Amino acid sequence: MELVGQILKKNRNIKELSILDISNELNISKEILDNIENDHFQNNIDYVFILGHLRSYCSFLGLNQDELIDQFKKQHQPNKNIKINIRKPKVINNLLYSNKIFSFSLIIMIFTTFYFLFVEVDKTSKEYALIPDLPENYIAIIEKASVEGLVKSNNTKKVNEENFAELEGNIGSSSAIASLSKNNTVKSSTITLKILDDTWLQLRNRNNEIVFSQLMNKDDEYSYPLDNKYSITSGNAGHILVIINQTVRGKIGKKGQVVDSLVLSKDFSN
Repeated sequence: MELVGQILKKNRNIKELSILDISNELNISKEILDNIENDHFQNNIDYVFILGHLRSYCSFLGLNQDELIDQFKKQHQPNKNIKINIRKPKVINNLLYSNKIFSFSLIIMIFTTFYFLFVEVDKTSKEYALIPDLPENYIAIIEKASVEGLVKSNNTKKVNEENFAELEGNIGSSSAIASLSKNNTVKSSTITLKILDDTWLQLRNRNNEIVFSQLMNKDDEYSYPLDNKYSITSGNAGHILVIINQTVRGKIGKKGQVVDSLVLSKDFSN
């Protein structure tokens, strides 16, 4: 059975095309095309990335994309029958388990008995001091002092509440002034990528780190702020529609075109 790379190379030679011609036409590096034809791939390469290039290569040569991609997956992702040896369960010795429980219960019983016999002491009863009866005139003085203290406490509480209300009003006014600046902020533009047909999509940030990489289905959408300046890589640019602030700006490329590290601006129109 021929490998997918051999089929591509054979058809390329029939059409009398060089690797360099196809690289310039599809905007794919010559090294990637050589690796696809020779079925040589590194372990750390993005598998979805290769499928996108392979689909574009097949489309360019006029070959059956779905058939060759299925064949490619079978060749590079073969099913592996893994035999799992299941160990026999160990039989627990119930007699030994019962002996442990009995020993533990016996130890708890011994310590409990020792505590009640030798450690615990009798709780002392409450003792009350003997206070002589106060004269009636002393009782009136105490009640008066208690009432005056209560009135003074209420007056102090009232003053504190008035001061707190005044302070709260000042804080409220300053907060209102501070909040005015928040209403004047301008929201950044939003980019929405709408998928018109199944295609692969990858987004990278300014540090070239992958923030999104997925095979998108028809009618899927992905939105992000314009200020992020994400670079877009896709296996079929004609299947991705650009919408900026709910205004359709067009597709990021032609059908079957592979785009690599495309950064959209607010003036994008296609």
